[in-house]
Amino acid sequence: MESNSWLPTLLGSLLAPPGIIIIIALLGFFLQLRRSWAGAVVLSLSIALLVGLSLPITGHQLLASLETYARAAESELGKESKSAAQAIVVLGAGRIADAPEYQGDTVNALTLERLRYAAVLQRKTGLPIIVSGGSPFGERIPEAELMRNVLVDDFHANVKLMEDKSRSTLENARYCRDILQDTGIHQVYLVTQAWHMRRAIWAFQSYGIDVIPAATGFNTLSREDSSFIGYLPSALGIRMSGLAIRERVGYFWYTFVQSLKPTPAPATAPLATPTHEPSPTPPPARDHTRK
Repeated sequence: MESNSWLPTLLGSLLAPPGIIIIIALLGFFLQLRRSWAGAVVLSLSIALLVGLSLPITGHQLLASLETYARAAESELGKESKSAAQAIVVLGAGRIADAPEYQGDTVNALTLERLRYAAVLQRKTGLPIIVSGGSPFGERIPEAELMRNVLVDDFHANVKLMEDKSRSTLENARYCRDILQDTGIHQVYLVTQAWHMRRAIWAFQSYGIDVIPAATGFNTLSREDSSFIGYLPSALGIRMSGLAIRERVGYFWYTFVQSLKPTPAPATAPLATPTHEPSPTPPPARDHTRK
C-alpha cells in the first residue's frame, strides 16, 4: 500500500462528524483554560455544529448537492438514447467480514445496492459485467470475487471479468483501464451510488475511460424525515452528514492532490480524451412501474 494511501481516510474521519466536532470541542476546552470567553465561544460553536449536522434535513441537503451529475442523467430517463456502451463496470464499496450467516466474508449494503442495479442493467442491455474491488486491508478474498459470487448466485447475472487489485476509486479506474484496453472496450456504464458518482466519473475520465453514469442509491427523505422529525437531531442525520463530508474530502484529494501526479501514459492510444469535469450521459430508461 502506498505510504500516503491512508491520508484521505484519515482526513475524512477528522473533518466529518463526529471527528470535527470533537476537535473543536477540545480546542474550546484548552482555550477555556487560558481565556474563558474564547473557550466558551468555541464550545458553543461545537454544540451548534453537532446539532446542525445531526439533522436529517441537513444530511439530505449535503448528499443531494453531491448527486447533481447523477440526477442530470436521471432526468433524461424515458427519452430515446442510443448508447455505444460495451460493458457495465460496477465498483465495490466494502465488505462484511466473517458474516456468520454466510460462513465468511460477503458484500456490505452499499455494494449490494450497486450489484442489484448492475444486474438490472444487464437484463435491460445484455451487456457483460465487470466487477472491480481488491483487498485494501490484505483480506484473503478480494472484493471482486465476493461481488461476482453475489451476482451469479443471488441475481443470476453473468460476470465477464474481475478487477481484483484496486484499493480505492482511483485504483478502480486505473486497473479497469488496463482490462478495457486489453478487451477493446471503449465505453462503459459506471455503476455506483449517486453521491459517489462525481468522484468516480473524475477518476475514470482522468484515465481516459469514456463512462455513462448509471447511478443508484439516490438520497431521499421518508415522510417521517420530511416532517418536523427531520429537524430533530438523530443518528441518521449525523450519518448522512458525515458521509457527504467524507465524500467531498475524497473528491478534493483526487482533484487537487492526485492530479498533481503525472498519470502514466497508456501503452496504446487512450480510450477517450481525459476531462476533469464529469459529463453525464443517461443510462437506458428504467421500468418506472417497478418499485
